[in-house]
Amino acid sequence: MATPLVSVLMTAYNREKYIAEAIESVLASSFKDFELIIVDDCSKDHTVEIARRYTGDSRVQVHVNEKNLGDYPNRNRVASFACGKYLKYLDSDDVIYPHGLEVMVL
Repeated sequence: MATPLVSVLMTAYNREKYIAEAIESVLASSFKDFELIIVDDCSKDHTVEIARRYTGDSRVQVHVNEKNLGDYPNRNRVASFACGKYLKYLDSDDVIYPHGLEVMVL
């Protein structure tokens, strides 16, 4: 995959109720030049299994921490994987409008 213009960064911890909708909102974006990087912080529910269902899309990466880092260190970790020129954080219990990335970039 070529270097994407935007890296969408998502941290997760016990978000099984919300993460599918959050991921699907990114994948439904009208702007296609992005990567979605998800870093799970040792969830105790099915968050990781749900997120991994989307790795068939080459733009989606899922990483799992070996130990719980907490919110801000995990945000730094997800950023360390980013390749895009621009970074967009999206919480794993939130959604983005289909035109959201396009408006931010163009």
